[in-house]
Amino acid sequence: MVLNLIKKAYDATWGRYVFAGMYDRFLDKFEKAGLSEKRREMLIPARGRTIELGTGTGLCLPYYPDAVSELVLTEPYPHMVVKLQEKVQALSAHKRRTQLVVAPAEQLPFEDGSFDTVVASMILCTVRDPQNALKEITRVLKPDGQYLFLEHVRNPDPKIARMQDLIQPGWYLFGNECHCNRPTVETLKKYPSLVVEDLKYDKIPAARKFIEAMIIGRARKAPNPAATADAACTC
Repeated sequence: MVLNLIKKAYDATWGRYVFAGMYDRFLDKFEKAGLSEKRREMLIPARGRTIELGTGTGLCLPYYPDAVSELVLTEPYPHMVVKLQEKVQALSAHKRRTQLVVAPAEQLPFEDGSFDTVVASMILCTVRDPQNALKEITRVLKPDGQYLFLEHVRNPDPKIARMQDLIQPGWYLFGNECHCNRPTVETLKKYPSLVVEDLKYDKIPAARKFIEAMIIGRARKAPNPAATADAACTC
């Protein structure tokens, strides 16, 4: 009960007025330095009926290709939803059908095999249980579906990774429950229902070393869990 009260107070203060309110402004430096182009790169393969998880304020919206026939945007955080709605309304005249759904990545209100493409940008660092999020991603993907991701991850340099471990408690509060030290690469490669086909190690432009490590990639739904043992990522 105490933790719930603290969470509500956090959301009503820092979460509402600082994190959500300043999110676009905070990321503007990185977007202009090249992060926006990396979003575009991630989205090049997007096609068909597409869902984006943890859409935030909609920073990926300008970069969806014409091959996307329908776009469903999900976001669980109320203060982000307000800002996202404004951007969705601005796109209302676009020929593509766009829908906004308030839902967390771990509980998607859609039927199995509903989407050709699932997109997630910097969400596996914030969800409470990455395994549950990946389970939902594979559940809603069609058999030939694809999962496109851009994630900031645990730095492969052990010294910087230790720095991430040290600053994690403070970063968790500043970054609205972000875990900058999560071993997301290992989580993705070991998840039995996905086959990682493309994985590029990169850096968030202009970011400090403890948050600069980033990956861009594509995974497909495995035919069956056993198949991944013979299709291990060689990226």
